[in-house]
Amino acid sequence: MYATVHQFRRSHADESAGWGHALAAELHPGTGSPGTCTLAQVGGLTGLVVALWRDRGSALAAADRRTPGTFDVRVFEVSDVEGGPAEPRIAQATWFDRPLTPDQADAARFGGRERIRPAVRGLDGVGGFYVLTAEDRSMLVLGFTESIEVMEAVQKAIMSTELLPGEDPALLPGPDRIDVHRVLHTSLPSLGLVGEPR
Repeated sequence: MYATVHQFRRSHADESAGWGHALAAELHPGTGSPGTCTLAQVGGLTGLVVALWRDRGSALAAADRRTPGTFDVRVFEVSDVEGGPAEPRIAQATWFDRPLTPDQADAARFGGRERIRPAVRGLDGVGGFYVLTAEDRSMLVLGFTESIEVMEAVQKAIMSTELLPGEDPALLPGPDRIDVHRVLHTSLPSLGLVGEPR
């Protein structure tokens, strides 16, 4: 499974009811995507349209599409995904923009699977997440919760974890940026996300 992530500049004057769904449909009209998601940055002027694709060729073709306001697009492989019971109202986009070395990528996967995931799995209000990995091993982690308060609890739980035996802090440079978004529309099937009417 692959994903495209289009970044766009928001126009608050045009944000009528249903605009998140309309934007995703304009970018990916009848193209066979298994699901899309539109996110709008909280307190910011940008957003993301995430779309899933069954193969790399479809993702690359989708990456060529643009709408007014789109300023960047990237193609990722979906390297990990896990569902969650909560309704996704808030999304955190954690960006690792710098290409990771193979050792750094392995360390990030291990820390996420063995330390971070267990720390947040039992929290109430936590939805699913996607780990998206580009060819150069840069990454985007998308995590969903039902509220800002739950997202803050998730962040606190992650920051409170201690490194496990064998984890090398030199191989864990941390993210380059973290954005928090409202979920405007989603039809991502494997997480059972519910947003604006399709």
